Parts: sequence; structure tokens; C-alpha cells
Amino acid sequence: MTQAANRLSKGRFDLKIEVDSKDEIAYLAQMFDRMRININNLIQEIQEKAQLEKELQQNRLLLQESRLLSLQSQINPHFLFNTLDTLSKKAYLEGAEETSDLLVNVAGLLRYNLKRLDRSVTLYDEVNVLRQYMQIQRTRFTDRLRFHTEIDERCLYVQIPGLTLQPIVENAVIHAIEPMEEGGTIRFRVRDGTERIVIEIEDDGPGMTEEKIKQILEEKTVPSEGHSTGIGFGNVVKRLRLFYGLEDVIDIQSPGSGGTKVILKIPKARSAESHDQSLDRR
Repeated sequence: MTQAANRLSKGRFDLKIEVDSKDEIAYLAQMFDRMRININNLIQEIQEKAQLEKELQQNRLLLQESRLLSLQSQINPHFLFNTLDTLSKKAYLEGAEETSDLLVNVAGLLRYNLKRLDRSVTLYDEVNVLRQYMQIQRTRFTDRLRFHTEIDERCLYVQIPGLTLQPIVENAVIHAIEPMEEGGTIRFRVRDGTERIVIEIEDDGPGMTEEKIKQILEEKTVPSEGHSTGIGFGNVVKRLRLFYGLEDVIDIQSPGSGGTKVILKIPKARSAESHDQSLDRR
């Protein structure tokens, strides 16, 4: 008992107190050991609370820093948008209508790209911003880029994750149009597929390897170099599957003869269950 009391006085609350007897001293030792256990548990609880408080304080500092960065990111784009609007009006007044239209499209594209990715939009919104993007690229590539659309306007009411179409089309521009001296053609189709809305993005470029297709469909990291959104193809696949709660929402076809077709199969209505699942996985 004396040795145990001496250890406790030095802060050793992890050593069990044992007395080999069956008398009052043994009973006292048991009570003494329970006191040791209670004190040890209390110390651990205090340490855990202190660690939790430390982590909470760190999170508060990180939150304050992120708010400052968020404020900075809001200031710079607004300045940029105002500048683009001014340049657009100036170009229009000077008779440079094509330049004015280009600046309007750039401003609209930037505004859309800065939206939060966790918010859904209508397919109508996605198609509009895709048209703005293609107007910019056609200004850049002129006759080298041919863009054809077949759109069933009745299908544009469905909900879709923001910034879905542009990264896919950008991928086609970067890999199927830009490297080819003669340029190429991108075809964009939206049609009613009975149970789902079918979106097809097809190019006549050199095609995509089976390994690359597998990487994308398995949501592996695929470089997004050259993408104005900074969003890679694999990221688009992952967000689509989380959003709808379905695995077969996207397919990629690339025959050996060349060309690539990306097929999105969009449900006409998201179920509450798939919505809850997508939120849980975030």
C-alpha cells in the first residue's frame, strides 16, 4: 500500500494496486485501486478534451483563413468581369462587334466556371455555356473547328451537375482538334431515350486507347492540363455517378478506326434516395 501510494504521488496511475491478503487491508487496497482507475480515466478525459480543443482552435484558424481566401477570390473575379464588360462595350462602340461578342462570351464562361460544383443546374444552362465556350474556340481555330448540334429542346429540363459538358468537349478540342493540322469536327446531340435523356459528344480525332478509357471510367486521376475549368474527365465521371447514384450514367466508345464518342445517360428525374446518397458520399 505504501509503495502504491508513492507511485501515485509521482503520477503513475497506470499501475494496478495488488495486495495478497484477505483482510481489511485487501479491501482498502481494492478501494484504493478503484480511486486510481477513476483518477486515471479523468486524466485521460481531460487530455482528450484538451486535444479536441486544440484541433477545434486549429479548424477555426483554417476557417478564418479560407474565408479570407474566399473573399480574395470574390474580389478578383468581380474586377475581371467589370473590366471585360467595359472592354466589350468599348469594342462595340468602336464597331468591333466580333470582339465585343467574344468578350461577352469569355465573361459569361468565367462567371459560370466559378459557380460551386455541388450545385445542380439544368441541362439548358449547361448547353448555353457550352455554346459560349464553342464560340470562343471557333474564334481561335476558325475553319479548323466544325461544331454541329442536334438538340431536342424538350429534353433540356433535366438536372445535371454544373460543369459537366464543358470539360468533356474541352477534352475533344485538346486531343482531337488542336493536334490535327486540318482540324476536325465535334458533334453534340441531345435526344429523348425513353427512360433517360441521352447526350452524345462525338469527335473524328485519332481516338482514345482502351487503357485511357478504363482510367476514366474507373475514376482514376487523369491530367486536366489545358482545361480552362481545371476539371479532369475522371472528376466529371465521379460527380455524375454521385449525383445520380448510378454507375452506368456514362460510356465511352472509341473504335480502332479513330474518333471518340462519349455517351451520357441522364435520368429524367432524380430519386430522393439517389440525392441522399450523393450527399452522404460528400
